[in-house]
Formats: sequence, C-alpha cells, structure tokens
Amino acid sequence: MSIQGLGRGGIARRPAAHLPAESNRLVAWLVLIGITLPSNMTVFIGGAKFIPARIVICLLLIPGLVVLFRKRRMGAPDLFVFAASAWMLGAIAQTDESWSSAGAVVLEFAGGYILARAYFFERPQLETFVQVLKPVTFAIIALAILEHLTKHNIAAALLGMPSTGHEYRYGLLRASSTFPHPILYGTFCTVAGAIFVYSESSSPGRILYGGLCLFGCLLAMSTAPLMAFAIVIAVYYYDRVMSAYHWRWQLMLAGMAAFLVIVFAVANKPVSWLVANMTLDPATGYFRVATWESAFYYINLSPYLGYGFTSYAPSEDFFANASVDAVWLTLSLRFGVPLVMLISLANIASFYRSGPTAGIRRSYEAYMNNVRTGFTLALAMLMFVGFTVHYWNNIWIFWGLCIGIRASLQEEYFKANESLGRKSGGLLAQTAPRFPQMASHPSQGTEGFLS
Repeated sequence: MSIQGLGRGGIARRPAAHLPAESNRLVAWLVLIGITLPSNMTVFIGGAKFIPARIVICLLLIPGLVVLFRKRRMGAPDLFVFAASAWMLGAIAQTDESWSSAGAVVLEFAGGYILARAYFFERPQLETFVQVLKPVTFAIIALAILEHLTKHNIAAALLGMPSTGHEYRYGLLRASSTFPHPILYGTFCTVAGAIFVYSESSSPGRILYGGLCLFGCLLAMSTAPLMAFAIVIAVYYYDRVMSAYHWRWQLMLAGMAAFLVIVFAVANKPVSWLVANMTLDPATGYFRVATWESAFYYINLSPYLGYGFTSYAPSEDFFANASVDAVWLTLSLRFGVPLVMLISLANIASFYRSGPTAGIRRSYEAYMNNVRTGFTLALAMLMFVGFTVHYWNNIWIFWGLCIGIRASLQEEYFKANESLGRKSGGLLAQTAPRFPQMASHPSQGTEGFLS
C-alpha cells in the first residue's frame, strides 16, 4: 500500500468506490434547519404546540423507528435513552407537572436521538451531516454579526416575530442569533466547533471553521461556551502532541481530577474560588452557586421522582423564583436524580470502551476515527456547559442528536471490526467486539478513550 493510502497514524483509508451511495442529505437539511430555526415559531395542531424541530421529528420519526429496529443493533446507549424517556413519563404521573410539557421534552430528546441513530450511520451520511452543518452554522453566526451591527434581532425581524430584547456584558451586546438565549447560541457554536476541528482533514479547514465558531462564541459573550471552546482547542492540541500514547486520555482525566482535588483541599471556599477565577462575570457565577444550594434542598425532598418544577417555582425562596440555570438541576427537580444518572450513562455509553484487547486492532479509516473523537468531545462540552444553563427546545434536541450520532459511530466501529475479523479469520475473528460490548485498543492516530 502506498503512503497516500494511509490516514493519520497509518490507518488505511477505504477506497471511495466501496462507499455506499446513500447520504440522507435531505434529512440532514431538515433536521439542522429545524434545530436552528427560532423556537418561538409555533404551529398549533389540535391544541398541540409544534416548533419547527418538533415538526421535523414527527415527520421522520416513524420511518426512523423502522430503520432503527430493523437495521441497527440495540446497544447500551439505546437502552439508557429509552429508559430515560420511560422514567420521565413515569415520574410526571407522580407530580403536578404538565403532561404536555413532559411529552414535548421526551419527544424532543428521544426523537433527536432516534433520527440520528436511523439516518446518520456510515461515512457518507456523516460526511453529509458535517457538510450541511457548515452552511447552517455560518448562517446563524452571520445573523449574530448583523445583530451586533444593528442592535436588533435580525432573525426575529425577518420572520415578523417580536424581539425578546438584548443583554449586555461589559458594554457589549450578547448575541443570541436564532436561539432563545445567548448562552444557548454560544453552546451551539462550541459543539459545532468541536465537530469541525476533528472532521476537517486540512489545517486551513480546521482554522477556518474552528475560528468561525470561536468568533460566534465571542459574539455571545458567555462564559461557559467560551471556556468550553478553550477546552476543545486544548484537547485537540493535546491529542496531536500525545497521539503516540494510547493512555493519553486516562492521563488527561487524571490530571483534571488532581486539579480539582488540589483546589478543594487548599481553597477555603473551593467552589467560590472556581467561580471567581474561571468566569467572565463572577457575579453571575455566585448567583448560580446560590441557585444550586437552593435547588439541592428541594431535590432532597423528593430525590427519586422529582419535587416538581411548578411546585418549586412559587416558593418564597428568592432563588426558587429565579431560573434554574443548569440542565442537571432542572431535570432532577422535574423528574428525579435517576433521570440525571440515565442521561449521563447514555452519553458515556455512546463513546466509552473498556475490556479485553486480545488481538483486536483498529484498522479503519482516519476520517471516522477523527469524527468519533469530535463527537465525543462535543458531548463532553454539552455535559460541561449543562452545569451552567438549562437546555430546552433547540439545544435539547441537538444534544439527543449528538448522542445518537456518537452511538451510531460506536456501532459502526464494531461492525467494521467484525467485518475485518470475518475476512482475516483466526484470533481476530474470534475476539472482534460486538456492540454494545466495549473494548479498548492500542493507540493509533486519534484512537483511545475519547475516540
């Protein structure tokens, strides 16, 4: 094999002629446009409220379920997502929460996940998703630029909808583009940036699309997305420098854990120290710390099925009357701590591999290895930013979509190894992993814990 036939780390590239033709381009456009259209664009059908993304999910859900159950193997991520959906519906029956609201939450999260598992599985479909994500991301950042220049929400003006007003930080406008809040817009830019940094095959492409997403985060002027984007850049360069070592991800996680242990051991008020030293506006950070302390009291009153968000909001507690700026807190309040555990496990199960390595060696192409790492990093950033903001509508669906794509990448990886094992025979054929069984492998290129 020639040198040109090798990807990063000596990984063989599959000839383009062997790639399946299906790319699901129309599905990618519908899903991503639906996610990025303003969520206050609503249509009422029989009293039910539909935003653009929900309409897309309803149109594609039934055929997506058919594909999922006929062509995909059920794995750990599928079980956790379906269990989380069932838990939400079961918990809501025990509280004073709205059934329609809970149903919408389940439809958005599980629906986004199912569409991803059904329609974005092999390389052509993943390439199409990334190709469509580029112009969609460019469009929402362009709207954010116009928002800064005109001091008006251009998306709302173009669609004839009332603007929700603007927030300012340090005298600079915080753009929200088509999203309900600047931090949600910034989160989308961060997640898209993580995907682009790893999916682009050339340095100019990574600089162009990564820089565009970073600029989009700066327009939002939001601490958590900017911090998350800094982590994305740091992780990427760490991965490049340490690519020869399969234990690099374990070392990185150990370093993060050690940093937190030192902070909590040395600082008198470790949480306050983190807030003061790692946020753009410590005042908002301290407010969030107080919100967590208040919310924990109510979560402890009903930790399994949830205290109920409508019961929590009218409390005389000042912080209870304010928004709960953390998706993990809101889910715990509405549906109980077990739901948080199920969603966390769904994220982790979509990318984590452990187990015996007996003779198994990754031999698949560099592009898919990189995309796996990119979506793993995207999920990690969604989980991280979720400590400072609640996700709803657009980003909530996007989170489910990203988990589903990462789970599909995991299943596709195992299928590729099984196919290789059948062709080569011997020990590899006997030990090739089966989804959702998970295995770790010697490092090549970007493979490892996150890939």
